[in-house]
Amino acid sequence: MKSRSEMTIVEHLAELRMVLLKVIAAIALGSVIAFLLGNNILDLIFQVSNPQFITNRWFCRLATLLNSPDLCINSTPLGLVNIELAGQFSLHIKLAVLGGVILTLPYCITVIAGFILPALKEKERKLSLRFLLLSFALFIVGVAFGYYVIAPIAVHFMANYNLSKIIVNHITVQSFIATVSQTVLAMGIGFELPLVVFFLTKWHIIELSLLEHNRPVAIVVLLILAAIITPPDVFSMMIVVLPLWLLYEISIFATKWAKLK
Repeated sequence: MKSRSEMTIVEHLAELRMVLLKVIAAIALGSVIAFLLGNNILDLIFQVSNPQFITNRWFCRLATLLNSPDLCINSTPLGLVNIELAGQFSLHIKLAVLGGVILTLPYCITVIAGFILPALKEKERKLSLRFLLLSFALFIVGVAFGYYVIAPIAVHFMANYNLSKIIVNHITVQSFIATVSQTVLAMGIGFELPLVVFFLTKWHIIELSLLEHNRPVAIVVLLILAAIITPPDVFSMMIVVLPLWLLYEISIFATKWAKLK
């Protein structure tokens, strides 16, 4: 069997094609499984607006203790509608594909890494494996934070925001799912910030002084963002701001660490 260094470009392309076929086949199989579990996936997404969802119950209990009704979120069930003939079927397909990607993501990453890693040097291979593991862990933490904290707050804010009393909200199920999934995905990606900053500093694209100098600006931006999406109380705003601010500080620490490496 030929080593990687002995393989021709055509053989490398053939191997890459096999890797892509494995990834596509895995996602297709995962999508079929997710299609059969469509109701379960939908229920999981709908939970963030359920009054019995752990975050919503916790906020409402806290609202009672602090005598602050505005702190209670999603206290009533949210009514959703579908306005397209094939809307529910299209939604089922989209959920199946999304679920297929999520279910097979560890396998896909393993297959792709198996293709890339042999071409790297030993030191680069170890660093890449650490990067993948840490990146995956940060993403999972971000997704969990987005699902259990940010998504319920965002849904409550969006569903109850009124520009005018004569406008009645009829929220489509598609827009609800898009909002929840985008919020959760955004937090998953956002939690990658320390890792991204580490490598940007390692490659001398950004400097520590830039991050430290812009710390007040970053805090103000985070406060404004949190004030927009949270109920009108300081407690809810701090729940959103503190983790994001902590990520920024971790990014600064990652920058300092990168300079020592």
